[in-house]
Amino acid sequence: MRRWKSWVCAAMAAAVFLSGCGSGIFVGTTRLQEAEQTSDGYLELPPPAGLNAPQSPLANPFDREVINPPAPAASVAYTPSLLPTDSRAGFVGGQYVPFAATAPGPAFAWADTENFLVLGTDRRGSEGSWRTDTIMVVGLDRANNRAAVLSVPRDLYIEIPGYGMGRINQVDYIGEKVLGTEGGGPALVSQVLNTNLGITTEHWARVEMSGFKSLVDAVGGVTVHLDCPFYEPIFNLTTNSWDYFTLPAGDVKLDGDTAYWFVRLRYRESDIGRGRRQRQFLWGLRDQALRTNLLVRVPELWSAFRETFSTDLSVFEMADYLRVGLALDAGNVRATGISLADLQSFTTEGGAAVLRIIDPVHVQNVVNGVWDAPAMVDAYRQDASQCPAIPADVQAQLGIPAEWQQTQPPSAAVAPQDMPEDAAAGPPGDEADGGS
Repeated sequence: MRRWKSWVCAAMAAAVFLSGCGSGIFVGTTRLQEAEQTSDGYLELPPPAGLNAPQSPLANPFDREVINPPAPAASVAYTPSLLPTDSRAGFVGGQYVPFAATAPGPAFAWADTENFLVLGTDRRGSEGSWRTDTIMVVGLDRANNRAAVLSVPRDLYIEIPGYGMGRINQVDYIGEKVLGTEGGGPALVSQVLNTNLGITTEHWARVEMSGFKSLVDAVGGVTVHLDCPFYEPIFNLTTNSWDYFTLPAGDVKLDGDTAYWFVRLRYRESDIGRGRRQRQFLWGLRDQALRTNLLVRVPELWSAFRETFSTDLSVFEMADYLRVGLALDAGNVRATGISLADLQSFTTEGGAAVLRIIDPVHVQNVVNGVWDAPAMVDAYRQDASQCPAIPADVQAQLGIPAEWQQTQPPSAAVAPQDMPEDAAAGPPGDEADGGS
């Protein structure tokens, strides 16, 4: 029985490291550290007075962040995306073509599965408060040899037992520190999830964000497939101006630094869109584990990262879970999240923007319908034939050839021989939809 939990442990060992990157507290800036102390846990720092955001449309600018810049994006070479008619392009004639074929099956019954809580926090040691900006539930259905992952938005506004109303990303800290219960953070999160989503979790894992970059580099990087170029506006504290973090379309190898920004940024796509990227990255990390026989390195990695990683599982359990988990077929691991469309935007009396459940039956249907979701490998797929146009300054950073710096991508009907050799898919952009 225990060995069947292994995929879950693989997911937790990977997801919790990436999920810590979803936080909004940053190191190395006195101004931000001071702001953190006066924040209500949902830090929102606009750019300095007189500076405007980029002219590109911003989809769901849910919480704007001031962050340190990544390595210069201009150093990333442009890689043409695949043709829309390629089976890996995502859509053919308007029909989605997934990387992993999925077959119908019985509904995923969370009450009958082994469920694991995955928490990613901006916690740093024992000092100060923290937020848990990534919350995932991983369920293992042993009877049907399958697993599912459900992301919960950090801004979900719920009743916190013994505390009152608050965002779900505050629950872990309240359970652990405010209520003074050892290990009470995951227990309180589990209680809240059971009350609001009807899911009970038996095991948990939590990671602090400080271990993420080193983990990615330690496993040799992670490859993700982007149907459209990815870009997010960031505020560069060095130049005191807005900039972009960009990645080209195609198969992109992410090192620790680039992976950190890929799973962290959320200005354009909100926390919901970021959750889709995190789920895709998690599967890429799983693939990297397969390619590099990561199983034999579990003791080494455990020793290296145990200061930033906590769980109720032993290293031996984790190694065993990883072994079986890596054997699960891609089509038998589904992933989804509760999206903005499933909730209601709401402003509290204190002016905080949150999300609340107004139709519990609908939300429960989303949770119970997880097996209708795409495979986890397809969590961030987009229509490569319909990539929106992107701003000229972003195109320049991506190094897209000048002849493809136009307002619309070419039609999917254009034959490959009619396109420039180095830009077969035209000037791809980024999908504005931040939903999950």
